[in-house]
Amino acid sequence: MANTPPAQSFCKPPQPLIENPGRLWLLDPELDFLNHGSFGAVPREVLDAQTAWREAIERDPIEMMGRRISELLETSRWAAGALINCHPDSVGFSLNATSAINAVVRSLSFKPGDRIVAPNHVYNGVRQTLRWVAARDGAEYLEIPVELPVDHSDQLGDRILESIPDRTRLLVIDEISSPTAIRFPVERIVRECSKRGIQVVVDGAHAPGMIEVDINRLESLGMLAWTGNLHKWAYVPKTCALLFVHEERRDSIHPSTISHFLDGGFKREFEWQGTVDFTPWLSVPAALSFIETTFGLERLLEHNHQLATWAHAHLCSTWEVEPLTPLDGSLLGAMAAMVLPRRIQAHFENPMVLQHTLYDNHRIETPVHAWGDEWLIRVSAQAYNTPDQYRNLGEVILELADHGPSKPPRIRVNPL
Repeated sequence: MANTPPAQSFCKPPQPLIENPGRLWLLDPELDFLNHGSFGAVPREVLDAQTAWREAIERDPIEMMGRRISELLETSRWAAGALINCHPDSVGFSLNATSAINAVVRSLSFKPGDRIVAPNHVYNGVRQTLRWVAARDGAEYLEIPVELPVDHSDQLGDRILESIPDRTRLLVIDEISSPTAIRFPVERIVRECSKRGIQVVVDGAHAPGMIEVDINRLESLGMLAWTGNLHKWAYVPKTCALLFVHEERRDSIHPSTISHFLDGGFKREFEWQGTVDFTPWLSVPAALSFIETTFGLERLLEHNHQLATWAHAHLCSTWEVEPLTPLDGSLLGAMAAMVLPRRIQAHFENPMVLQHTLYDNHRIETPVHAWGDEWLIRVSAQAYNTPDQYRNLGEVILELADHGPSKPPRIRVNPL
C-alpha cells in the first residue's frame, strides 16, 4: 500500500446533517466521544419513548407483560424487518449479538473432528462462545489469520476462503469487525461456503444503522443465521439485538434461556426468554422513526461513512502511519482503526494505560488495543461528532508519542 498522502486529497469532512446535532443526545459536551461503536448512545427523544413504555408497564404489569407483550412487539418486529429487509415473522429479539450467537451455536451439534472457524478479527465474546461449544462437543476451534494491511475486498475474501481448513462445519464471520473496523465481503463468503457445505453465521453486531443490510439476499445465498445490535448504530436503548435464522433451520434454534414457549415457534420463543426489560425492544419504532424524521437513514449512513473515511485518512496522515485499509473508505462503515506511532509504546505500559490517559487527561473516549506488535486505535463517526474532535485526537497522540503523559491516569477495567 502506498505511503499516506494528505487526507484532503481523499475527501473532506461532511457538513453536519442539522445544526448542532449534539443537543439531541445526553453526552457530556466536554467529552470527545469517539466510541459510539462499543455501546452506542441513545438520543433524548428515544429515551423519552422508553420512559413512556416503562411507565405504561408499571401502571399495569401483568396486562402489559403477561398478556400483551407479543401483540405489543409486533410493531417493533415490522419496523426491524423493514430495516434489515426480511419478513417480520422471521425476526427474533435478543439482548445483544453475543447472546444471539450463543443461541445459534449452542443449538448446533458437532462431532469430534469437526471444525468451527472464524477469522482472527472475531469479537472476543464470540470467540469464547465458539471455544466453549467446540470443547463441549469434542470439535476443534480454529482462527484464520487475516493479515493487515489489506488493499481491497477481493483480497480480503481470498485470504479467508483460501484458508478455510478441511472438515470445517461452521464459519462465523463479521460484517464489520470490532477490533479492526473492517467491512468483510460477507455475500461472497456466504455464497462460496454454501457451495462447500459450510454453515455460515454472520455477526452483524455493528451493521444495523451503519450500513445497508439485506437479509433476504443473504438467506438466498445460503446463510444459516445473522444477528445485529440495534443499540449500537440504530439508536435503540440498550439492550436490543435482532436474530435471523434461515427458514429451513428456524425451528431447531432455541434461545440460550429456555422458557415457557419451547417448540412454540421461533418468534414466540425469542420474544419470551424469561422476565427481561422489554422496553428497549418496544422502543425500536421510536428509534427508527427518529432516524428517518431527523436525518433520513440514507443521509445518516452516508454522513457517518464519509466522516469515518475522512477521519481515517486525516489521522493516518497526521501520524505518518500506513493505513490498514484503503483510504477511499471502501472497506469501512462508520468506524476506522489506525496503527498508532510505534514510539508511543515507550511511554505507556500497555494500551489500556494509554486509553485511560486519553480519557482522564484529555477527555477523549476511544478504544486502544494491541494487534500483534502494533497498537491500534479505533474511532467511530456519528452524527454528533465533529471534525475538530478527530483533529484534537491527532494532536494529542503526537504529544503523547513525543513526551508521554503529564500525569498518570486512574486505571479501571477497560471498556469492551
